Amino acid sequence: MPRNPSSREGPLRLNRFLALAGHGSRRGVESLVKAGRVAVDGRIVTDLACRVDPAASAVTVDGQPATLPRDARVYAFHKPLGVVCTLRPQGAQTGLGEYRRRGGLPERFQPVGRLDHDSAGLLLWTDDGVLARALLSPRSEVWKTYLVVLARPLDRAAARTLTNGSLVLDGRPVRPGRIAPDEAGDPCRWLLTLHEGRKRQIRRMVGAVDNRVVSLVRVAFGPVHLGRLHPGGFRRLGRDEDLALRRAAGLTDPS
Repeated sequence: MPRNPSSREGPLRLNRFLALAGHGSRRGVESLVKAGRVAVDGRIVTDLACRVDPAASAVTVDGQPATLPRDARVYAFHKPLGVVCTLRPQGAQTGLGEYRRRGGLPERFQPVGRLDHDSAGLLLWTDDGVLARALLSPRSEVWKTYLVVLARPLDRAAARTLTNGSLVLDGRPVRPGRIAPDEAGDPCRWLLTLHEGRKRQIRRMVGAVDNRVVSLVRVAFGPVHLGRLHPGGFRRLGRDEDLALRRAAGLTDPS
């Protein structure tokens, strides 16, 4: 499994350290530093060029220690239907923070990506901010596969329209994807694979070909598969699966 960067590097830029410690992307943690919420060896630091020694410097965020994990971990999680992809609940809808608590994950773990509250399936959680940023980058080529159940059978022409890049949403063409019938052979069940994730994209795409999504489950995120993971359950990725995900995100093997 990828090891703690302190075993491979000397002093790190503060934003890289905070990202590796799970406080967000390198750019995202800059707001923490600028707001005076980060201290190094007891002194507030607002200089983004500051460098810290992971093995010797005492770094805190809002008074709480920021430390690098012994190894960077990634978990697969089966988001249940009706759960919102925010850490806090929204009205009567349960948020992801409750599932993080039930799964025993420390607060530094953050979900990667989103699924609508009326969709279910695979989400990833990690305490590696660099990996999370790579997976969420608009330039990311990581494919995501969804099991889509439609209200009516899908004909060949509509299937081509969904995947050939001719659809336009929000004034921009949808990037080409792939589609295949589900193993069950039901003409209403399809596996749709995309490598972009606009808001309610699949439902809007299906609506554009005069059909309607009945249910939507993400079954794969790059090389990581949902498998038989039960709703609400976590599974830590194994070494080979973890490294395959990093390669798919364009990261070299850090171990």
